[in-house]
Amino acid sequence: MKVYGKGFIAFNLKKIKLPKKIFIYAAGISNSNSKNVKDYKREIAQIKKVVKKINNKIFVYISSLSVENKKLKNDKYIKNKLKIEKIVKKSCKKYLIIRLPQIVGINNNKHTLTNSLYNNILKNKQLSIWKGSVRNLIDIDDIKKILKKYFNNKYKLCSTINIFNPYSVDVVYLVRIFEYLLNKRAKFKLINKINKNINLKSIKRETILPLNYYKNIKNKDYIKRVLKKYYL
Repeated sequence: MKVYGKGFIAFNLKKIKLPKKIFIYAAGISNSNSKNVKDYKREIAQIKKVVKKINNKIFVYISSLSVENKKLKNDKYIKNKLKIEKIVKKSCKKYLIIRLPQIVGINNNKHTLTNSLYNNILKNKQLSIWKGSVRNLIDIDDIKKILKKYFNNKYKLCSTINIFNPYSVDVVYLVRIFEYLLNKRAKFKLINKINKNINLKSIKRETILPLNYYKNIKNKDYIKRVLKKYYL
């Protein structure tokens, strides 16, 4: 197995032992809020260059669960992810597209949701939270377990798999957890805006893994345990 990428997810996936026929592409723009057109064009050019060098291996593209959110169809980050998915489908005879939610773990990316909340609360900065906003989070260690199990079982080539926590969590609840961990009151205000939450129930059943893949992820207490693991 080979993993292409230098970021947080790529670094962790390199620790999994998988068949040599697997080639995982886990590179991309770390800031999903980026508006830099040059970065997106560079990302497209890079994956086109890489897929040309793949011979008989199974090309696995690590995409984002956020592409399932129809309200984000005009978002630059999402449009680019979908464009890359199409390139992979068109260019690779044997491929798998793996869409991941927001991943929690030790990383230096200040743009991740949990890192951003943690740092802003720690520095007494004001937070603006969309009222009713929820996010889907999974521990990177659980992602590794899920993918290892998936690739060591029978899987269908040329397909898309959505991996996600069965329980999305309210962002305000995340703030409350950080308040508890840091023993510090957070400064935040709720903003009334149209939410861009992912409707998990609308995701096609054929793209979802069986529940036994998520045996370690049971309820909201899971999120509290994960944040305590990495931020306490």
